[in-house]
Amino acid sequence: MSPTTTSATAYGGAKLQTFDDFVTVHGILLAASGVPKSLHRLLYQKLTSEAFDGGDYFQVEQVEDGRQRRLVCLKESIGKDSNVFLVDHAWTFRLADAFNQLQEVPGLAERMAAMMCVDVETFQDEEKPAKEESNEKFDAMEIVMREVSKSKEEGADAVRWLELDELEIDDSMLVSLDIPSKFPNLLALSLYGNKLEDVEVVSKEITQLKNLRALWLNDNPIVKNGDGHLAEAILQGCPNLEIYNSKFTQNFAEFALGFCGGIYEKDNPGYPKSSDHSLRIITSLDLSNRDIHNLINKVY
Repeated sequence: MSPTTTSATAYGGAKLQTFDDFVTVHGILLAASGVPKSLHRLLYQKLTSEAFDGGDYFQVEQVEDGRQRRLVCLKESIGKDSNVFLVDHAWTFRLADAFNQLQEVPGLAERMAAMMCVDVETFQDEEKPAKEESNEKFDAMEIVMREVSKSKEEGADAVRWLELDELEIDDSMLVSLDIPSKFPNLLALSLYGNKLEDVEVVSKEITQLKNLRALWLNDNPIVKNGDGHLAEAILQGCPNLEIYNSKFTQNFAEFALGFCGGIYEKDNPGYPKSSDHSLRIITSLDLSNRDIHNLINKVY
């Protein structure tokens, strides 16, 4: 029973003065928690006196060379419904704040590691290479040139899916990347989370990709400020586009459904060399939030 869940002192901000007040306020919660009525008074007494006496009855000991813990009873026996114990939180946190707290609060990571049988030093040593690798971030031009080299080695169709997310690409940089001439057969292009603003510049570059099936411009200033003109220009200039900013276009067909079904992705663009039969291997299909107004029978 956690004292932060059932408090003997909280009653609309006022202190509970009697056991009867305690039962009146917390009776339903106690019943729902399965606490026998015979233990209500004892619980009230322990809460009001903050008696954390579990250590007199139980002990945590190491087993398996310290890799596990087990709870051991120090008494020969404890009768059923004969006692109740308070358990305080070792650490209270919100999931989004947990990692920062482990780093910033002195001793917290070590205490949690000890409780969970984790060797902090070994874990940190193992994580160092991964951490260094994760800090390595290519800029947009480096990624594009790397893909150009790939297409030269493996053929023009080797690069049909290009992801340039959150690389601070602005309008002038997009033009300098010259994506249409480098990857004329591109099927999917993601420019998520960049700094694109000019409708005319962006639409001119994108609409040169006549084979494009999917385009992500989400979280760019141009999407918020485009007033629909950008979407109209791109959909008109890219007649085969099936996915635009995570939504299905009116032209959606095999590629869009295959993408949602987990068939088509960066490592397996698939389309258009595949056939309609590819959809038959889909076992689950999530079409939520795709802005679908009707289903086209031919894709099935």
